[in-house]
This record gives sequence, C-alpha cells and structure tokens, in this order.
Amino acid sequence: MPYPKIIIYNEELEVVTQPSDVDDFLYGMNKDTQAQVTMLDNDGSYHTLDGEPCQALCSEQLTHYVKQYLANEGHCCLSKIEQLTAQQAFNLVVID
Repeated sequence: MPYPKIIIYNEELEVVTQPSDVDDFLYGMNKDTQAQVTMLDNDGSYHTLDGEPCQALCSEQLTHYVKQYLANEGHCCLSKIEQLTAQQAFNLVVID
C-alpha cells in the first residue's frame, strides 16, 4: 500500500508517511479503539486498518477535519476552503 495516508480517528486526522508512523499512532490502543480508525489513501479510497473498505466521509466532514488539522499546524485563511475532494485534502495536508 503506497504512502502517504491520512488517518481519521476521534474526529481528527493525522498524516502518516510510512508504516512505522501508523505503528506509532496505534501504540497503546486496544483492538476496540483500533476498530474506530479509518484510513484514506491518496486515490480516495477509505478503509479500515485491516484493509476492508468502509464508509467514506462526506466532503463537508473531510473539509472540517482538514481545516482543523491545518489550523493546528498554524495555517491561516482557512475560511476560503469550503469543500474538498480526497485528492485536494492530500494536496493541502501532505507536504512533499
């Protein structure tokens, strides 16, 4: 599975660039908690940690989480962002 990926958990998102980042994120989580983790690939597919397809976020939810992530990273002028596709979300949060 190619990286980077976006992890969505507890109404927030995290960017992971390699498998060890996923391991670090999951450290200390029990199986029930891990079952609540959703991953978004840069091709727009949503899946569980086990690779099973799962419910996609609507663009409004994804936009909210991306804006929250960017605000936490110190970005401003986020009010102009209204709706994002998965690819647009990756373009905004993944710095190459």
